[in-house]
Amino acid sequence: MRAKAILVCAFLLTSAITLLAGTYKELQTFDFNGYANTPYAGLVFDQAGDLYGVAAYGLDYTDGTLFELSPSPSGWLYSSRFEFQHAYPEYYEDLGSEPIGGLAIDEANHVYATLSQNGSQDGVTFYGCGTVFSLSTAAVIHVFSGRDGCNPESNLTYFNGRLWGTTRSGGLQGEGTVFSLDTAGGSFQSNSFFGTAGRQPSGGINAWGYGVTYAGGGVGKGNIYRLDPQLGLIDKHSFGPKWTAGYAPVGDLLAVYVGGVRTMYGTTSAGGPRGGGTVYRLTEIEPNSDRWRLTVLHSFSQGGPKGWASKAGLAMGANGNLYGTTFRGGKTDCGTVFKLAPTKWGAWTYTVLHSFNGIFTSENPEPEGCHPTSGVVLDSAGNIYGTTSEGGPSMGGVVYQITP
Repeated sequence: MRAKAILVCAFLLTSAITLLAGTYKELQTFDFNGYANTPYAGLVFDQAGDLYGVAAYGLDYTDGTLFELSPSPSGWLYSSRFEFQHAYPEYYEDLGSEPIGGLAIDEANHVYATLSQNGSQDGVTFYGCGTVFSLSTAAVIHVFSGRDGCNPESNLTYFNGRLWGTTRSGGLQGEGTVFSLDTAGGSFQSNSFFGTAGRQPSGGINAWGYGVTYAGGGVGKGNIYRLDPQLGLIDKHSFGPKWTAGYAPVGDLLAVYVGGVRTMYGTTSAGGPRGGGTVYRLTEIEPNSDRWRLTVLHSFSQGGPKGWASKAGLAMGANGNLYGTTFRGGKTDCGTVFKLAPTKWGAWTYTVLHSFNGIFTSENPEPEGCHPTSGVVLDSAGNIYGTTSEGGPSMGGVVYQITP
């Protein structure tokens, strides 16, 4: 019988600081009635320091836009790099539509995206399950057929010379898949979720082979899994049934070495001691043992003003601080950007860097962004960049910068 690693839950108290500590600036606003709107996914930096992202929807037959923001002396310059159109296939090659997941960039600075719906390579066969797209060739490199996955909605990543991602549904059991392929679209591989291994993956897969599902595991409240080269997908930890560590995990698991020890950080969108989700840490008990200790670093208060219901994973700064977003909470229940800083006593200090004021009123005629569904990225100076899926002056979402 294959032994399952035991994860031990421990809880650390954190002290929350309500002072808003960041300077907020919008780099791009999207018009809800324009050709690009609703950026669900976050941003990635290329090797030149430009930011890339995607907007999921658009006006008329534009069903997604891949965009670039380039720094200049006068500010960040926005450009649309590719617009996806899938209507009237007799006029347009159907490359897919509705890019929801984050982008990947390889060592040659080529950009890759997933489209969560539609798609065809021959203009004849349409599965409706999405595609993988290469910006450098402006071509689809894989079309999902359903059995190999359907609806890729999480972040695409690049490591070990391959693109890696997950699909929310499809596969042999219809519960989603983990997939990988080379950058030309060849040597495609797909592993299907089934049983307690998980279902409905709600994040990408990291370079150590770990990820999360939203509703899988032993009690159906989400789990942490590992992709084993020989054994396939393995359940490593099921959230619940007491939910003290949270449940419904979301986003990518951040994988780093801390003091030479393999460590991962993640979020749950619900549950925990205060009901609004958690930030947790996984620490490997012994080197390369694949046995992990789970520690809750912060518990979000459901309905609280400091943020709750995170929809994304975390980023780490050079100083070891963790940065993330919440979908709910804040001044107008439009979400927050937060920081968790470790202290020498082992506790973590929670700080709200920005609370989105994204509700349109007569007193607030130009609202900020609202409801971030993705995490953040940091530049070398520690500035924070992200997107909101709604809000902004034209209500189609924003790209923002926060200077701590």
